[in-house]
Amino acid sequence: MSRIKFCHLIDCSNYNPLLYNSLKYSDRTKFEFTVVSMEEEGELQRQVAELGIRSFALGCRTKTQYLSALFYLYDFFRREKFHVVQTHLFKASLVGLAAARLAKVPLTFFTGHHSHEVPLYNRKSLIFVDGLSGRFLANYTIAPSTDLKETLVRFQKVPESRIKIIHHGLDLESLREGSMQGRNLKRELGAEGKIVFGAVGRLFWVKAFDILIEAFSKISEVREDIVLWIVGEGRERGKLQRLVDEKRLGDRVLLLGRRDDVAAVMSEFDVFVHSSLAESFGLVIVEAFALGKPVISTRVGIAPEIIEDGINGLLVPAGQPQELRRAMCKMLQRQQDWQRMGDINRNLAENFTVQKTQALCDELYLELLGQV
Repeated sequence: MSRIKFCHLIDCSNYNPLLYNSLKYSDRTKFEFTVVSMEEEGELQRQVAELGIRSFALGCRTKTQYLSALFYLYDFFRREKFHVVQTHLFKASLVGLAAARLAKVPLTFFTGHHSHEVPLYNRKSLIFVDGLSGRFLANYTIAPSTDLKETLVRFQKVPESRIKIIHHGLDLESLREGSMQGRNLKRELGAEGKIVFGAVGRLFWVKAFDILIEAFSKISEVREDIVLWIVGEGRERGKLQRLVDEKRLGDRVLLLGRRDDVAAVMSEFDVFVHSSLAESFGLVIVEAFALGKPVISTRVGIAPEIIEDGINGLLVPAGQPQELRRAMCKMLQRQQDWQRMGDINRNLAENFTVQKTQALCDELYLELLGQV
């Protein structure tokens, strides 16, 4: 029996662990993959080559090249006779799904990665364009959480019947190996004997690290034994550092920047805090679970599905520093429960191994192909 020809199309050519793990753990006795990126060749092509999978880049530098890319992809899909095309991110979805429709590819998927952010910009044009892929161009939309599914239905008007929820998966073995390779970071960073609240993410306004710093600053006025570490890089680093300096928290709040040892840093957290205004999934929440951490999170992405408020963590509404502060205070009062919460979370993380989630993905592809 010949393999199903499957093309992943994505915007950029940078390192992509989610796509890499998806390809690595798919059943390649059943699927023959090709990976195409819209931009110029980069780390993605080298990453995919490690798996022996064909990949190339279209080299689009400007929007004026999208039309030629569309016709190239149309011809490519038609000649190669792909059975499935799955697109990721904005440009790849509009161009790739249009090309796939013209080429009459039997099964197409739009993957929701940043659709959770679109309603926050409050621009009807963005909501329409983002919804176009899910409403008209793709056969189905993949949402990694119930929260994103509800966003797609409410704002982007994607029919609920055409949205499939498939959670992201983790390579737990690699994560836990990485967590064991760290040094004594508390001593190195001057936090020995302190309670570390920790957060991880891109320094971007949607992640609401300013709200987290505001909440922490109030508690730090009465608790000298706590510190806050934020791991990540982004355009708001300067703004956040100015906030830290303004509140005279330079020795209490550390912006650690980009780290190659994120799992090792997270292993030193006592409590993981996720302050984001929106998420499609929130992979770092599951990573914190896998490392046995109690979690405080806004009600975004996967958090409401896996955090039972008061049992294995605390849930708070997004965008409200007072509520986040109360949750952090409450967690400090329940220090005796942290070990139990962490044990629960470590077990729950086993439901999110990439082996399990990718097997569900493969089953979905085969099931839906049987219906077209």
